[in-house]
Amino acid sequence: MKKIFLSILGLLLVFLIVVFSWFYWQITRQTSETILEDLDTKSLFDTRCGICHDGGSNGAPLVSALQLMPEESILKAMTTGVMQNQAITLTEEQKKSLAAYISQIDPAEKRNQPIKGLCPDDYTIDEQSANTKIDNWGMGYKNQRYYDKADLKINADNVNDLELDWVFAFPGASRARVQPTIDNNTLFTASQLGTIYALDRYSGCIRWTFQADAEVRSALVIDRDGTNRAKTLFFSDFNASVYALDLHTQKLLWKTKIDNHPKATITGNLSIFEDRLFIPVSSTEILSSVDEQYECCTFRGSMVALDKSDGSIIWKTYTIADAPKPLGNNKKGTTVMGPSGAPIWTGVTIDTLRRTLYIGTGENYTHPVTLTSDAIMAFALDDGKIKWVQQTMTGDAWNGACVTLFSRANCPENNGPDADYGAPPILIRSNGKDLILAGQKSGKVSAMDPDDNGAIVWQKQVGRGGTMGGVHWGMATDEKTLYVPINDRGLYDINGDIPKQPGMHALDVADGKLIWATIEEDRCPGLTLRGCGPGISAAITLTPDVVYGPALDGIIKAYATEDGRELWAYDAKRDFTAVNGVKAFGGAFDSDGPVVAADQLFITSGYAKYAEKEGNVLLAFKLK
Repeated sequence: MKKIFLSILGLLLVFLIVVFSWFYWQITRQTSETILEDLDTKSLFDTRCGICHDGGSNGAPLVSALQLMPEESILKAMTTGVMQNQAITLTEEQKKSLAAYISQIDPAEKRNQPIKGLCPDDYTIDEQSANTKIDNWGMGYKNQRYYDKADLKINADNVNDLELDWVFAFPGASRARVQPTIDNNTLFTASQLGTIYALDRYSGCIRWTFQADAEVRSALVIDRDGTNRAKTLFFSDFNASVYALDLHTQKLLWKTKIDNHPKATITGNLSIFEDRLFIPVSSTEILSSVDEQYECCTFRGSMVALDKSDGSIIWKTYTIADAPKPLGNNKKGTTVMGPSGAPIWTGVTIDTLRRTLYIGTGENYTHPVTLTSDAIMAFALDDGKIKWVQQTMTGDAWNGACVTLFSRANCPENNGPDADYGAPPILIRSNGKDLILAGQKSGKVSAMDPDDNGAIVWQKQVGRGGTMGGVHWGMATDEKTLYVPINDRGLYDINGDIPKQPGMHALDVADGKLIWATIEEDRCPGLTLRGCGPGISAAITLTPDVVYGPALDGIIKAYATEDGRELWAYDAKRDFTAVNGVKAFGGAFDSDGPVVAADQLFITSGYAKYAEKEGNVLLAFKLK
C-alpha cells in the first residue's frame, strides 16, 4: 500500500507542477517584445527558459545541466541551434545576457583555454595491444554488438575484479554520449562541444585533438588500408555534416553537408563498405514543433551514400517519397505541412551478401502517416533504391508538442505513441537461415526474413514500451541468444496493460521464446518520477559469458549470459578526479553503450536530457 500511495502522490505532484507550468506559461506567453526589452535577465529566463527547463517539459535538460555549459554553447543554441525558435523575439544582447546568466562553469574550462591532460613529451606507444581493433559502434557490419576476439580477458569468473583505472572529463560538457572506438592503444571519442580526442587507452592522456563545428553524437568510425592499418577517421556532427580526418596527419580531408534542412542532424552511426560511407539522417524538428508559430513540419528522413575518398554524394534516398505541402492550419492559424518525419535515428546495418543496408525509422511528425514510419527499411547499397519496407506500427503521427500541456497546437489530432526505432536492426544467421532482429520503443522485438521482403518470422512483446523505450538504443546477440535491454520508464506508456519490465531479457533467436529475464527494482531515492530509473535505455554489449547493461540511474551491471544473475555493478553518480584536470562528475547512462577489449571496459556517463542526471566523463575500468 505504501508503494501505491507514494506512486499516486508522485503522480499528483507531477500533475500539479505541469498544470502550474501551463498556467504560468499562459500568463507570460503574451508578453510583447516591448515589454521583454524592459525585463531583467532573471525575468527573461523565467518567462522564456524556466517554464521548460525547470521541469515543465519532459524532454528539456534541467537548469542544473545548462549551468554546466559554456556561454558560447548556450548562445549558439539560441542563435543557430535547437532553441532558435524559442529565442526568435529576443535581441542579440538579451541572448548574450541569458547565456551569461545561465552558464555557471569556471571560465578556465572554456574551450578556448589551453588543453589539459596532453601526453608527456617522452610519451611512447605501448605495443601490448597491437591486435585490438574496434572500428565502429556495432562492432561489425551486422550491429551484433558482440566482442569475442582473442585479446578478451574479462569473463564471468573475473568480471567482479573490474576496478576504475582512470577517468577523462570533457570540458564544458553536461553530457557524454560518444561510444569510443579503438585502434591498438589509441582510443577515439568526442565531446558535446565537438572536440575529437585521440587518447592513450591505458592512461587517458591526450595524443591530439581536432575541432568539429558542432556536437558529435555518434561513434567515430575507423577506415583501414590494405594492410589493416588505420587510415581515416569518419564522423558526423549535430549540423548534419560528415567529416573525414587523416589519421596520419590529423588533418581534415573533406567535410560534406548532407542535408540542407535547417533542422537536419545526424545521431545514427555511420557505416563503411567498400568505397562508400553510409549515413542516416534525422532532425530536431520535433522540438521546433513546440513553437505554435512554427510551420510543422517539412523534414523527411533520408539515407545518404558518400564517396569516402572525397565526400561527394553518390545517392540520397528519402524515407518519404513525396515532398511536404500545406495541408491546412493549426489552432493558432499556422500552416501545417505534411507528410513529414520518418527520421533515421538508428545505425546502419550492412548485408554484404544481398548488397543491402537496413535501418529503422521514426514516427511521422504530422498527418498524413506514411507506410515508411516506424518501420525497418531495406536499401540497395549500389543505387539507394528501396527494396522493401516492413512497418510494425501504423498511425504514429507525433511530435514534441504532444508531450506538453501548453503549446500543443502542432500536436497532430489522434497522435500516435512515438514508437519509433532507435536501435539498429541486427543481421544474424541462425540454423542456416538469415534473420533481421529489430527491437522497437513499443517494447516489441521482431524477427524478419530478408529474403521475403522483411516478412515477420516471429514477434515477442518484451516490455511495456514508451517514448523512452521499450527497446531504445541497442540490443546484442551471439546468433544463438538475443539480449534485449528494456527501459519502460516514463508516463507515456504504450501498452499500459503490461507490467513494466525494466532490465535485461534473453530470447531464443530461433523462435523468440523467453529464456530468462532479470527485472531491476527501482533504486532511485524518494519520489523521483523522471530522469532516474533502473531501466536500460543505452545500448548493451555482449561477450561470450557476460552481457553489460548500463542503466538510467547511473549504475552499470554485468549479467551472466547463462541465467541473468548479477556479476558486477558500479554506480557512476559521483564526482571523480580526472586525468586531464577538469572537474569530473558522472550521471545517467544513455544512448551509447560500453566497449570491452582485452582486460578493459570503457563507457561514457552523463546525458542531461529528459531530466536525467548530467555528467561529463569517460570511465576506464581494468581487471585488478
